[in-house]
Amino acid sequence: MFIDFCILLIGLSLLLYSADKMIESADAIAKKFNLSPVLIGLTIVAFGTSAPELVITLFAATKIVPATDAITGNIIGSNIANILLILGTSAFFFKINLDKLGTKDIIFLLLISLYFALLFYISQTVTLIHTIGYLVLTLFFINFLRNYKSSDQNEEQKIFGRYTYLILLSAFIGIFIGGKIFLDSSLNIFQTLGVNEVLIGIFVLAIGTSLPELITVIISYLKKKGSIGIGNVIGSNIMNILFVFLPGVIIVQLRGLEYSLKNIDVFHIYILIFVTMMIALMAILRIQMRKIYSAFFLISYFLYLGYSFIL
Repeated sequence: MFIDFCILLIGLSLLLYSADKMIESADAIAKKFNLSPVLIGLTIVAFGTSAPELVITLFAATKIVPATDAITGNIIGSNIANILLILGTSAFFFKINLDKLGTKDIIFLLLISLYFALLFYISQTVTLIHTIGYLVLTLFFINFLRNYKSSDQNEEQKIFGRYTYLILLSAFIGIFIGGKIFLDSSLNIFQTLGVNEVLIGIFVLAIGTSLPELITVIISYLKKKGSIGIGNVIGSNIMNILFVFLPGVIIVQLRGLEYSLKNIDVFHIYILIFVTMMIALMAILRIQMRKIYSAFFLISYFLYLGYSFIL
């Protein structure tokens, strides 16, 4: 198990380094085309920080016996961690301004998250009809992004270098390899310890793959680009459902297998709905996150963590 742990650290390090380079180069590309900072966070940066979850999902979905519980648990855990752990930790160091988000950003977050949550109450499997629903939401979201207001400023285009696209491609490869190493070693360790796949997904994979979001938020505020960080958290939660969970579902269904939801305790769904609606309400009311909110978010996350392990 010691060897597996060392390999896990190597995979996680490669994952984080590659994700950081991807964010850096994607940000440069977005600025070259004069895009809104929030849009950068919602799309390119969010995709970059969700890439670890995507790679883990792809490998889990293509296993001989698809690790669907780990896939679903990873999405739920990552989205909860993004709000409670990532924003909570970031708010301890910075005043997080949620007023950077537009009304439509919040509406899409709520709509997509609630649709994801609803399936756990109406079915024990993801059917073809449900998948079509996800595809419709994806088309609406893409159309929304196409019409997103661009920035009027032409910021820092000088950071776009001749090797930016090559760095982005290299980062994708690094994330792919790092995700494979991280998934295999973490599953080996916690299966050896007797931990079930749902908890592995919700906590181990979720926290590990949410670290790029934390790095992004902190760096964005240090560089006084907070809009990118906030857009990244909200965008990552949307991306995790539409561009990480959905591909996993489609792969499993194309293999003629059933994508089961029956092993997921609805307690985790309750928490996901609660934290999503809470952050949406705070954004609508233009509440600035300070240290008191940081304490509430972090305490809530660790209480959730502790309670989940005694379920």
